[in-house]
Amino acid sequence: MSVPELSGDRQSVSQVGAPRPVAAALDVVNILIVDDEPKNLTVLETVLTDPRYRLVKGGSAQDALLALLREEFAVLILDVQMPGVTGFELAQMIKERKKTAEIPIIFLTAFYNEDEHVIEGYDNGAVDYLLKPINPSILRSKVSVLVELHLKQRQLESANRALSAEVAERRFIQAQLSELNDTLEQRVAERTEAIMQAERLNRLLMNEVNHRSKNLLSVVLAVAQQTAYSSGPDFVRNFSNRVQALAVNQDLLVENQWRSIGVLELVRGQLAHFGDLVQSRIAVEGPSLQLSPSAAQSIGMAVHELSTNAVKYGALSTDHGAIEITWAADYEKTDQGFHIRWEERGGPEVKAPAHRGFGTTVVTRMIEMGLGGRTTLDYAASGLIWSYVSPLRRVLEEER
Repeated sequence: MSVPELSGDRQSVSQVGAPRPVAAALDVVNILIVDDEPKNLTVLETVLTDPRYRLVKGGSAQDALLALLREEFAVLILDVQMPGVTGFELAQMIKERKKTAEIPIIFLTAFYNEDEHVIEGYDNGAVDYLLKPINPSILRSKVSVLVELHLKQRQLESANRALSAEVAERRFIQAQLSELNDTLEQRVAERTEAIMQAERLNRLLMNEVNHRSKNLLSVVLAVAQQTAYSSGPDFVRNFSNRVQALAVNQDLLVENQWRSIGVLELVRGQLAHFGDLVQSRIAVEGPSLQLSPSAAQSIGMAVHELSTNAVKYGALSTDHGAIEITWAADYEKTDQGFHIRWEERGGPEVKAPAHRGFGTTVVTRMIEMGLGGRTTLDYAASGLIWSYVSPLRRVLEEER
């Protein structure tokens, strides 16, 4: 079932459930949906019916702003094309207000489907940009993920308040003990400092986990959306393979305590399922270089996509093809100091594809957008050649 593109008269803000400042129970959240077409609001209400959700509907930007003044929301679902104030302009207003700046926004549109509009949507603070007609299951899944993050944030805030109250109580007791026994004053002060250090460490750790989780979630959502668009019935298999490639990078980063990954270690990790081919038909050579976590993620995904393509269409689709992977670093160059190259030979004759799939996007635009630099994809008849160059500072982990 897909959400149809409907037309109709505009409708003022309305709510599913009795008005109230915030959701009454900890596990019930508010979701704001804004569309100037009442029928579209009705369809979205049907799609998102769930006992955990309290849906608030608005027919204009003004309705949405009034609702945001009164209530707390876990997710905002905005139509882009609205009369007066557009969805993009409304998102900018929401992000400028401190109280609502962190609320995740999903854009829905039936018209603004060009790349520049999609990019504009993300620039205006969206976590997702969906085109109508949408798949209800996908929308429900995305909303569910954002709601779970919102609930986790609530739990963290509640735990922090309890921890703050406990720390305040302990400080009061320590002050009383200090008054009763001056000889314990130094020990009490040392204990208080230890507690404060633990609190700071805990905040730093939670911020780091939150930051890395959001980054990884954004990558997974982008991979899921693009894979679903290009894979058709093979979605589950292709998406699972790409998530597995991300998992390999994640395991390597965890093993290295999120500091860096060696290029050789990363490449061998992504090619581990080829077994002895890595020594016999896949040559890997380059100096010992340590990649930053972001570079490891982008380059690891590129190696995965290139190896998948080689098995399907390239050098590894025959019994005699071979692949050479090399990398280098030139510390005298500032703009093109890092270079990595993938070259195939001995496979079937190569021809440029009729259209660019998601795999091509991963090895070109995605790595360029993530790390800067420049990629080259050469469909030479003798075998595919891919290379990437960039400044060393964008790729290598800085020495500490």
